[in-house]
Amino acid sequence: MVTHHPAKGVELYREDDAFVVLVELSGFDREDVDLRWHDRHLHVEAERHEPGERSRVFHRSIGLPRPIREADITATIEDGVLEVTLPLDDREREGRRIDIT
Repeated sequence: MVTHHPAKGVELYREDDAFVVLVELSGFDREDVDLRWHDRHLHVEAERHEPGERSRVFHRSIGLPRPIREADITATIEDGVLEVTLPLDDREREGRRIDIT
C-alpha cells in the first residue's frame, strides 16, 4: 500500500459521501495526537516532549461546510499521516421559511 503524504501538510477532499482529511504528522505517535470534532470543525493537536530537546507542537482547526454524522467519524495514523474520514449527514439542514403574522 502506498501512503499519500499531503504536499502542504494538510489536505481536504470529498470522496462520495464523506470528507477525508489528511494531516502530515511525521514524528508524532498516536498517543501524541488529540483529535476532536466540535461545531463543524475538526481540531487536530499533537504534542511531543523529547528529553533534552524542544517540544514539538502541531495545531490545526479545519471547518467543513456540511453537516457530519459525528458518531461515524473514523481516524487512522500510518507512516506519519493522520487520515480522518467524516461521513456526510444526508439530512441537510436547509432551514425553513417563517411566516410573519
